[in-house]
Amino acid sequence: MFSNGSDDMPRPREFDPDEALDAAMRVFWAKGFAETSYDDLVLGTGVSRKSLYSVFGDKHMLFIAALQRYRAKIVPDLFRALDAENISAEGIRAMLRNFVILADTPRGAIGCFMARTSADVAIQMDDVRSIIDRHWDDLHKRFFNALLRSGYRRDRADELAYFFVGVMQGFLALAHARAGRERMEPFIEEALKALD
Repeated sequence: MFSNGSDDMPRPREFDPDEALDAAMRVFWAKGFAETSYDDLVLGTGVSRKSLYSVFGDKHMLFIAALQRYRAKIVPDLFRALDAENISAEGIRAMLRNFVILADTPRGAIGCFMARTSADVAIQMDDVRSIIDRHWDDLHKRFFNALLRSGYRRDRADELAYFFVGVMQGFLALAHARAGRERMEPFIEEALKALD
């Protein structure tokens, strides 16, 4: 007998891959790579294990996709102020003070996916390390260009950019540890003295 074609037609996907990736990113972000199981990902995305595997592959491949998603979707919004043509030292201060406000909210208390991954066992994987290194390099470049546009000399802008990348790493670790505004605010205010 000839098939009527219905069995040979590819079945439509039962989920939106972008939405599933966003959900997986949130699971990894909250729990870290080592503590996240594939069952956690199934539960967090609402997508079957088979479907996740068919689109994203194993846990490691899904983690890489989630890190790249974070870099493309979340990071630009967090640091958008640094990209403004008319950025000033006061604008940089305002952006960093806004991080304190954000980190003191339920949404912000989860911290930064990149900073969390920097302290996760996953950092030992070469492809993860490469993504994290690019993230911190890009953040340095963002600070450096913002500081140049703010009127700092090139050598001073470079020094300060490295300094503020370190400040962000420390601050975001505090945020993830739920340090509270009373600890985070003095930390940022002391760091901001470097802009004087």
